[in-house]
Amino acid sequence: MEYSILFTNKHHNRENKITFKKELLDYILQEYKKGHILSRREIESKFHLKLDGFFNNIDAVYSELGIKYHLSPNQEIKSQKANLLLKIILSNLSQLNLKLLSYRNVTDRGIDILCMDGEDLVGIELKAYKKEEKLKLKDIRQVENAIKKENLKRAILITTTDKSDAAFNLPKDISIINYQNLKELIQSQEQIQDIAFIRENSVNFISPYKEIKRQKILDYVYGKYIKENKKPSSAEISKNLHIKIQTYFKSLFEIYKILKVPPPTKNMGGKQAENPDKECIELWKNEFKKYILKIVEKENRYPSGVEIGANFGISHIWNFVKVSELYRELGLKPYLERETRPTSAPKSGF
Repeated sequence: MEYSILFTNKHHNRENKITFKKELLDYILQEYKKGHILSRREIESKFHLKLDGFFNNIDAVYSELGIKYHLSPNQEIKSQKANLLLKIILSNLSQLNLKLLSYRNVTDRGIDILCMDGEDLVGIELKAYKKEEKLKLKDIRQVENAIKKENLKRAILITTTDKSDAAFNLPKDISIINYQNLKELIQSQEQIQDIAFIRENSVNFISPYKEIKRQKILDYVYGKYIKENKKPSSAEISKNLHIKIQTYFKSLFEIYKILKVPPPTKNMGGKQAENPDKECIELWKNEFKKYILKIVEKENRYPSGVEIGANFGISHIWNFVKVSELYRELGLKPYLERETRPTSAPKSGF
């Protein structure tokens, strides 16, 4: 679509609102196709408007496009931005007259950098924010807690935005270096460009790498099952693929459900569980039924529950299903049912 007024200030005119709205929706849709989910803050900042003048809320925007709005920060981009800012600050500590003591990785808890200012222990907390994002009161609270927990003399909060929530009372032992201050601190043109990357790039991207890694996990599990008749655990998958499955799937069981393979029974919600996992139970029932039909066809007999369990390495299949239920669903007479035999009359005592 050709955008006639989207990137102008003409959307304030009443007669242009319909055209502007159409163009805005098309732009949001095109960004979504690229994997970028525009947030309310990003839309309002980019087009200098209040969204309420066109839609009830951000959900209504995506609803018109037939999309369910859900922000899911891309952890890879988020980590990339955080690491960039960390490297920049570490290389400029001398500008702050501080001596490095230690620093933490982006996934570690605690304040990001610990420094010495003479005899005083000083902490630095980093917030790699996009330019539209605001420094929040909770960010200040986080630093306050770190000062107490790590016994700091003072702390510096460094951020890549100039915006902040409504004025808050800044404690005396906390100072803020915002984007404008940060620009004066940095000497390298390359680092200036890195700061621009942090400020301009959203973390709200659906990463193609996520789908690639999801498929890699699925292929690994399915390959193990088909080729070796093995069902790898979460620990085995993470160890061999160097991938934390919780990042890509809700649980180990979700993987097996997608593959339509009965999962490992450990920690699986059976029929007696508080929340039985019906889908997993059905997968196992189907597997049991295949085995029953194979034995009936080849050996013309009904396998017992113990035999079925032994074949699959399961001690008690009745934790998932009654054996009689399996036979009924197969249209076979349950193996425990017997014809009623007449009772013999007692003999007389002569």
